[in-house]
Amino acid sequence: MVHYRYFMGGTTAKGYVNFYENLIEQLERVVYIEGGFTTIVSPILQRVANHFTNHYDIDYIHNHLMTDQLEGIVIPSLDIGIFDRTKMNQKRVVYPMLYEKLVYLGDRYDYDYLKNHEKDLQKHRGEVKTLYQAAIDHFQTALSHHHQVEKLYVDHLNVERANQETEQLIQDIFENSSLHKPGSVKHRYLGAATPEGPVDYVMELTDELKKRIFIKGRSGTGKSTMLRKIAHEAKNRGFDIEIYHCGFDPGSLDMVILRELSVAIFDATAPHEHDPIKETDEIFDVYERFIDGHPDDLYHDELAKYKSSYKEEMLKAKECLADIKKQQVEFEQIYQQSMDLDLTTNVEDDLIKWILKQ
Repeated sequence: MVHYRYFMGGTTAKGYVNFYENLIEQLERVVYIEGGFTTIVSPILQRVANHFTNHYDIDYIHNHLMTDQLEGIVIPSLDIGIFDRTKMNQKRVVYPMLYEKLVYLGDRYDYDYLKNHEKDLQKHRGEVKTLYQAAIDHFQTALSHHHQVEKLYVDHLNVERANQETEQLIQDIFENSSLHKPGSVKHRYLGAATPEGPVDYVMELTDELKKRIFIKGRSGTGKSTMLRKIAHEAKNRGFDIEIYHCGFDPGSLDMVILRELSVAIFDATAPHEHDPIKETDEIFDVYERFIDGHPDDLYHDELAKYKSSYKEEMLKAKECLADIKKQQVEFEQIYQQSMDLDLTTNVEDDLIKWILKQ
C-alpha cells in the first residue's frame, strides 16, 4: 500500500491559508469531525486509518503546528475523506448521512469541569490569537526581504531564454502524450513552517516516481513561473495534476507531480533543499540557464543584508509558532481532561461502519 503525507493548511505570510475546499470538491463522501481539537481528533483519525492501512492507499494530512498529529485522512480509492472541521472554512452539509457525515464531539465534555477552568481557557485562547498575528507579521516582513532579493535577480533574468528552455522542458516531459479526459487539479502544501522549523514531505511524495527533476537556483529566477507553465500544459493535455504551494507564500508554487507520467518537478532549494539520490534524478539549474551576468557577485553585500534580515524574521516567526503550540496544547489538555476519551471508541466504530457501507 502507498501512503502519502502532506499539509492542507498553514500559517503563512498571507495568514492562515488552506486548500480543503479544493480537496472536498473532488471527493464523493466526506466526514467532518466538529467540536474537537487536534490532540483529540488526531488519535481518532489514526485509529480509523490503522483499520484500513493494509487494504487501501491512505493520504495522511498533518497539522502544521503539531506535525506528529493528523487533521485529516483520505482513502482515494474509496473517494472518502475524514477531516477535523475546525481546520477549514465552514461548509454547509448538503447531503447529511448520504454523502456527508457530521460527527459532533462537543457534547462529550464535562461542563462543570470546563466552567471551573473557563478563565484558563480564555487566557490560552487570547494568547494564541495575539501570537498568531505576531507570527504572520514576522512572515510578512520576511516576505518583503525575500522580494528585495528577488528584485536583484529579476533584473538579470533572460526572459526569452527562460521561455525557450521551459518550452523545451515541457516537450521533454510530455513529448506527444495527452489523455482524452478533463485534467483534475489538486492543491496542497509539500511542507510548512512549524514550531520546529521547516518540514517537508518532498522525497516521500516523489519516491516511487520514475523521473524527478530537482530545480536549483535563486529567488526570482523563474522557478515558480516554470512550474505554472508545466501545470497549465498538463491540464490542457488532460493529465491529473498535484500542485504543491509554497508554505511561506501560498501564491508561489514549489512542486508539480504528474503521476500518470510518473514525473515530479520541484523547487529543491532551501527551506526544502534536496539533492538527487537516484540514477534517474535530474537537476535543472535555472540560475545557470536563465540568468545573465553574475548578480551573486555584483550584489553580494545587498544580498547578504536582505538574507540576514529574512532569516531573523523567520526565526522570530518560528518562536511565535512554538509559543502558539505551547498555549494550544495547554488549552486542549483542559478539554482532554474534561472528556472520557474511551467514549471516542464508539465514534471510530461508527466511522468505520459508515465507510464500509459505501
